[in-house]
Amino acid sequence: MKNIKKASLLSVLSLAVAIPLTASAAATTDVTPATTDSAAVSQSANTSTDVFAPKLGGHIITPQATDSVLDVRLRGTEMSKPFTIRAGYGYVKVWVRNNGSQKIKLTVTQGSGAGTVKLSGTINPGEDWSSPINSSAWSTGDFYVNLTSGSADMSGQVSVRTGTTRGELQ
Repeated sequence: MKNIKKASLLSVLSLAVAIPLTASAAATTDVTPATTDSAAVSQSANTSTDVFAPKLGGHIITPQATDSVLDVRLRGTEMSKPFTIRAGYGYVKVWVRNNGSQKIKLTVTQGSGAGTVKLSGTINPGEDWSSPINSSAWSTGDFYVNLTSGSADMSGQVSVRTGTTRGELQ
């Protein structure tokens, strides 16, 4: 009876080793798509043993580090709303939804509502607008989103998000 138990245990352990090896071999094979395009697609598992040195195509998941720093409804004919860029979060994207009847002019300024203009845009009535992401990180500190609509009250939403890289905000 003991020999049967030992043989059964040995069989189970052998399968436990063989199955991952078979799956690993299958994951490193080349696959050619069934299309008229002659380009072959190579799909392989990350074979790097250094977990701190990711390689292109290494199937590494990087968490997104973004901050929602402003999200308010638009009202009145003029608004200036502050937001702060924290250390390491120097990339900025602004979204505006204009549900009003008049164009909205937007500026993002540094330091105060009348500070250095970092970004500007015009949002037409009924339009959803998003800013381009800055090409280099802005400094930390206080910034302001300034919006004006002339004589008609604004209606809609403005949101600002900051990130640690440009790619996180795209």
